[in-house]
Amino acid sequence: MRAGRRLTILAVGVLTVSACGSAASPLPVPTNVATTLPASSAPASSAPASSAPASSAPASSAADPYAAAAAAAAAACPSPSLASANRTVTTTPFTKSPPWTIGAAFGEEADSWTAFNVAEINYQASKDSRIATMLDSNANFVVTKQVANIQDLITKKVSGIIYLPVDDGALTAVLQQAVAAGIPVVDEGNGFADHAGITANAQIDNYVLGREVAVRLMESLHGKGQIVSIIPIAGTTAATLQHDALQCVLKLYPGITLLDEKNGDWDTAKSKTITEAWLQRFPKIDGVFSPSGLMSHGVVEAFDEVGRLNEVTMSPGDESNGWLKWIATHPAKNTGLILFPPTIGKAAVTIMTNILSGTSVPFGTWEGANYVDPTDAAALANPNKGDDWWPNDLPGGDVTP
Repeated sequence: MRAGRRLTILAVGVLTVSACGSAASPLPVPTNVATTLPASSAPASSAPASSAPASSAPASSAADPYAAAAAAAAAACPSPSLASANRTVTTTPFTKSPPWTIGAAFGEEADSWTAFNVAEINYQASKDSRIATMLDSNANFVVTKQVANIQDLITKKVSGIIYLPVDDGALTAVLQQAVAAGIPVVDEGNGFADHAGITANAQIDNYVLGREVAVRLMESLHGKGQIVSIIPIAGTTAATLQHDALQCVLKLYPGITLLDEKNGDWDTAKSKTITEAWLQRFPKIDGVFSPSGLMSHGVVEAFDEVGRLNEVTMSPGDESNGWLKWIATHPAKNTGLILFPPTIGKAAVTIMTNILSGTSVPFGTWEGANYVDPTDAAALANPNKGDDWWPNDLPGGDVTP
């Protein structure tokens, strides 16, 4: 580490890295805060993450018993993002000499996954000596606020903008303004978009994730039964892609009936309430499609409280720690994981620095959506962390508000 070099983070929603933090509950964040993080003198690696949608190849040490079924589903239900994602982005119009100021426009920072994702972005930026300043903003799920935040970054003439959208479509005009001003834009998080004004994507492909979750649920049920589906916030790209993937996979399993689908909003309490209503409405539920561990946790609580947990098969969830701890203590209900890593934020920073340095990048870069077998999934649980903790690459392994 070069003495004296500091990365300045000016933010609504600053997250600093803690050596021994507690769990990241929905985080209250300070406003108009400036903080500094020590940084390495070496630039971050320019090696991009995968430029193709995540494959169904296991990320586990054990063989995937459903690999053949997953491969068949991948052929029948390919990611709709594949064609546009593979094109190469010409970065010459955006090349700039360092030092760089990167603007980060987050749609929200209230949930634990986003808290870790934001921390990964800022930590990755802190390791690159070419990045002098990060300007973070939080729209609190208000799209007009996110538009205003991006307009403010354009006015400040930042070198580049990384954003996690509230609604990609509603941001097209302001993102086009950024690109017209010579500011590259990286869409980051969990919803690939091919709209004017987006220079490149760093994403977890929610269609692939939904497909991988669905096929393993169907196979666990031996292709027969009645299921319900709980997906993220209505209208989000994540919810749309997960819904579409499930519908495609259902066509491959005519013996499976979808009873109902609701939006659990990545919220444990809301998902529990939804499930309580399902349990009153449906005398028999064989399986639950729930890619989010946060939502799955609420689902199983509701089943358990009415004595119906034994009847249901849960789909694979993600690696939120509350869900990891639950499957570790309920091995009969553990169907593995499909990864949803907040470390995608690191890839977004690497893509942005490649663009600014004139290196060509693919339009779409993916991480995650890989299968982890039940044994390895349970081993990821951290009993010393809270339910809102996520496996991460941060020094100290946690975030603090």
